[in-house]
Amino acid sequence: MQPLRGIDVLDFTQSIAGPICTQSLAVLGANVVKVEPPEGDAFRPLIEGSMFASCNRGKRSISLDLKSESGRAIARDLAADADVVVESFRPGVMEGFGLGYEDLSAENDDIVYCSITGFGQDGPYEEYPAYDPVAQAMSGLMSVTGPTDGDPVRVGTSAIDYSTGLTGAMLVMGGLIGDGSESGTHIDLSLFDVATTWMGYWVAHYTSTDELPKRAGAGLYGMAPYGIFEAGDGQPFYLATASEKLYGRLCDTLERPDLLEDDRFGTAEDRWENRDVLRAELESEFGAFDRRELVESLADSGIPVGPLQSIDELVDDDPHADHRDLFVETYNQHLETECRTTRMPFHFAEHSLEPASSPPRNGEHTRAVLGENGYDEETITELLDAGVVGDSA
Repeated sequence: MQPLRGIDVLDFTQSIAGPICTQSLAVLGANVVKVEPPEGDAFRPLIEGSMFASCNRGKRSISLDLKSESGRAIARDLAADADVVVESFRPGVMEGFGLGYEDLSAENDDIVYCSITGFGQDGPYEEYPAYDPVAQAMSGLMSVTGPTDGDPVRVGTSAIDYSTGLTGAMLVMGGLIGDGSESGTHIDLSLFDVATTWMGYWVAHYTSTDELPKRAGAGLYGMAPYGIFEAGDGQPFYLATASEKLYGRLCDTLERPDLLEDDRFGTAEDRWENRDVLRAELESEFGAFDRRELVESLADSGIPVGPLQSIDELVDDDPHADHRDLFVETYNQHLETECRTTRMPFHFAEHSLEPASSPPRNGEHTRAVLGENGYDEETITELLDAGVVGDSA
């Protein structure tokens, strides 16, 4: 099932958030043409090519010099027939190219135009550049992440980029559906807005109590038992009891009714206050089991729990990840090797959504895309010779 088949997307994005947005649209069947500068997407070599390999599957690439008037004219030609434009330049850059929403909608009034920036199209920070960790820092996310007695730390992957990209794909599809009263639209999406949204319940807590949340390491401030524990075989696992019901299930499963009756652990506040004593009691019980046995027993009792896995354990040994087909084949062009990456996190029953193609080489589809848009071979060759466009040959 490919619900976006027949939708043409012009992709002016680099980094991660924008490419994840357009990759999601490609997975859903859209024809995504990635517009790259002559030197290619700046993220192509990062982490030995792994970032680009994971964010650009299913797309076609045209190499185009937007600093030249001829290159900008080609981009406007492509946009005139596009259904969607996604861009991740700082505010004003696309307008400077004559490729802003107002410019393109004057010729294509049905266009859905999505701008993904660090801080949005207006406001005191609108001109500031930003990457994922900057949004984590400024939104407060980093302030609540890290050890209780240490410094704030960033989440160990580009979580804000990924969630911004997925949000962008959702908004683009909403724009394509419309409300029946308007044609195209300009979507203003930023990393800072998305990261701040992640802080929703901490904002509600602060504005209700005037209390600032504190870092709780791998746990969650105010809740216990909640965090990383160790089984008898020395293997770590994560346990999350966020309610009285779940704590009761834990005590019942471990056959420790005394922990339910102990005044030190009577309420969530009591358990948090005496969390170190409670941890010692629980780990004395956990030590009688190996991790697999313990996790299965607790999960069977309806308790949120899971092994703390490294990447190799997830990729090579996790039976659920394998059953759900969470990894797909792709190609790392920087290392010139096949690899696997994660697929997009959605399914339609009985239908495969993954595009077969690996990420494109810079300019791999320049000739084809221009030909489809009315450029003859002689003109394409002249553009290539002039350096206005490039190909991967």
